[in-house]
Amino acid sequence: MAYVVWSTDPSVATNRLVFLSLLFVDLLTLLAPVAHFLHFRFTPAKSYRSDVRRSYREGALAAVFVTLCAWLRMGQALNWINTLLLLSALALVEIFILLRSS
Repeated sequence: MAYVVWSTDPSVATNRLVFLSLLFVDLLTLLAPVAHFLHFRFTPAKSYRSDVRRSYREGALAAVFVTLCAWLRMGQALNWINTLLLLSALALVEIFILLRSS
């Protein structure tokens, strides 16, 4: 990731695609354990604890959110309305998945 940031030309579309792909993978590997820890910490012991798939799904949704915000910022199209719409769409996806699994 550091190589892509410091030694490639950001005006080339392929470099931007590589950067966004690496950003997604980096954020996924960072946020999935954080989501798993938060589930483990704040879910009562007698109730259902999260499995690893749920933690990866929530980490992936958060990584998709940040990656799409970075992509919109590259095109100077990111504003509060777009951010709120994207966040609400991803929240609805998570709600629908949770409703279907229960």
